[in-house]
Order: sequence, then structure tokens, then C-alpha cells
Amino acid sequence: MNKKDSIKACGRTINYEIVYSKKRNKASIVISPDLKVEFRAPHGISSETIRKMVSEKAEWIQKKLEWFEVNRLPDHKKQYCEGEIYLYLGREYPLKIIAFDDVKEPIVSVKDSELNFVVPKKDSEDTLPLLIKKAVWNFYSKRAEEEVEKVLKVYSKKLGIAPPTFKVKHQKRRWGSCSADNVLRINFQLVMAPPEQLEYVVVHELCHVIEKNHSARFWKLVKQMMPDYEEYRKSLKKEGWKYML
Repeated sequence: MNKKDSIKACGRTINYEIVYSKKRNKASIVISPDLKVEFRAPHGISSETIRKMVSEKAEWIQKKLEWFEVNRLPDHKKQYCEGEIYLYLGREYPLKIIAFDDVKEPIVSVKDSELNFVVPKKDSEDTLPLLIKKAVWNFYSKRAEEEVEKVLKVYSKKLGIAPPTFKVKHQKRRWGSCSADNVLRINFQLVMAPPEQLEYVVVHELCHVIEKNHSARFWKLVKQMMPDYEEYRKSLKKEGWKYML
């Protein structure tokens, strides 16, 4: 279970969240552009030990927080309004809202270099953003399922295994995961990324069906499946902040 704690250091209060993981072998501190500080820890480390480790890294944490404060990205949460730009498979599409009398349910589609949202004329402007959000999320989820399924078919065959069960989900902290019983979970917002980045995440999690940790054998297997994976891994780290709904 995750826990929240804080220390006073470098003239400020550093708030951080302790995120425990059974798969993790060693601890690390991760600072996000939204100024969140996470202490990612294997099970068994006490809160007191973690607090000491955070104190020892306080100066480094302070510098990272200051850098993000100066270079902070604007709020990229979607407003779901006409003309807003949406990414789909690495390309930008402006949102176009079209109202028809004979439409019963909202429909989202990519057409003519636009993300078209067809809505019944009877819907009020006050409820429109919520309707658009729901329809857009459903659209991205379905497209993500299709893309993930295609990648899994190709690479499962290369690995010589049956395509595992998978689910596309909205995940705040990760692009993908592989459970102990080999169920893959892929963040549906990856369908906003260029296909190669989505492909890398799926290949990464698929390789966990064979190798459960991030050992040298695991990375060797990923490279065998996708020789250029490092390029897409780096670009996803650099550009992943864009893939937000």
C-alpha cells in the first residue's frame, strides 16, 4: 500500500509518496514534471529508512524541483472543445464538432485530417464537453485494443507463444504492465503516440511473459524482438507527457 510522508530540508518541505512494488529489487527516487516526488521501494524498507534516504538526496531533489518549476510545462488537460488538437498514432488532429438531427449517440472518427465528433443537435452546450470526453475516451480505447492486438499477434508468433490476454486501461503512472499470470495491461493513451512507441511498450510487456524481471536476459530478448527498441524507449520518455487526455 502506498504511503505519503514529508521531510524539511533545503529551506522547504519535500512531500513524497512511497510506492512499494514486489518486483522492485532496489529503491529509486522519481520526480515528475508536475512536481510529484515518488520513492519507489521494494517491500521491507521501513518509513524511517526511507526518510533517511530522502534526506540524503534532499539537495538533488531540491535542484530537480527547482528545474521543473522554472521549466514547467503548461496544463495539458483537455477541454474537449472545437479546434482543440488531439494526437492519434503520432499525428495531430483538430477536433471538429458536427451536429445532426438524426444522430442518436455521439460518434467519433478520424476523417479528412480532423477528429470528427458527431453529436445530436438536441444536446446542450453545457453537457457537450462531458459527452465529447466520454466518446473520445471510448474511441481511443477501441483503437488501442486494435493496435495492441495487431502487435501481439506479430510478436507472439516471433516468441513462439500464444498471444496473451490483454486489457487496455487508463493508467496514471505506467504505460504497461504484465501480471504474474501473464495478463498484459496497456495504457490506452499510447494510441496517441507514434506506432513504434506503442509497439515498444507492447513488446516490452510481452517479453515479461518469458522473463519476469529487468535482467540482462530480459533486455537481450527485447532487443532480439525489436533491435531499435532503445530509440523508441528514449523518445517515449521524452515525449510521453504529450499523451494525455
